Amino acid sequence: MVTTDDWRLKESESSEEEAENLERKGKPHSYARRLVKGDTYGTLLILIIITYALMAALDHSLWFRTVTGACFGLTLVLALHTSKIRNKVYRYGAIAVVVASVVINASAAIRGKEYFFGASYVITILIIAAPFVILVHILRHPIINLETVIGAIDAYMLIAIAFAAVYAAMDRLLESNFFVQGPQQPMHFLYFSFVTITTLGFGDLTPATDPGRVLVSLEAVLGQIFLVTIVALLVSNLGKEKRRVPMHLDDMQDMGGTVED
Repeated sequence: MVTTDDWRLKESESSEEEAENLERKGKPHSYARRLVKGDTYGTLLILIIITYALMAALDHSLWFRTVTGACFGLTLVLALHTSKIRNKVYRYGAIAVVVASVVINASAAIRGKEYFFGASYVITILIIAAPFVILVHILRHPIINLETVIGAIDAYMLIAIAFAAVYAAMDRLLESNFFVQGPQQPMHFLYFSFVTITTLGFGDLTPATDPGRVLVSLEAVLGQIFLVTIVALLVSNLGKEKRRVPMHLDDMQDMGGTVED
């Protein structure tokens, strides 16, 4: 039995395939139209890089949290949009969480005092969910193109950002510091996460607790598996079209399925 949601999903995938075919024939949509429709992972990658650069350039303060929180919030909302999450609960819920976090941080910066503990970590759950949302979408691309590969790179970087958010949350919520070297700035958690996921292992920062060591090891292994499987598979199949089994209304009726209005 084919439900309305299944039918709409197939219509959406058909529209994506049509757009891919137009691009392959030299008739790409304008950037503005693509941005509205989603699937602009290049823009998301630029935004991630800008956010990382801002974290390195700005001094740590309550205004720093406001600016970087807004950038991360915009990154997450764009990740959901470009991955075409149509569920209104997820989309509006994510926007509400991001707006609330920015407003709380901005209010704290204006008053010069953080009166809501952990406000900067309200969007941590969204940060963790974002790379998986992107992966689910790009693996459904009818044609593996440059956007698909860039989407995988976005997911890879967001995984590192997600681990950094978890490390920072553990540092604030647990009794002991996350690092042996003592308290660190937010940029250091992000730096350490990228060093870990790429297995560079400089050794200037090291986890102090067993839970931290377990998470760090998991990130290193996950990062390598991601590169040698998902990214390598996408790059090796760049330009190839996925084989699809057409599912038309007549076919579904012959199979005994129904389409609800």
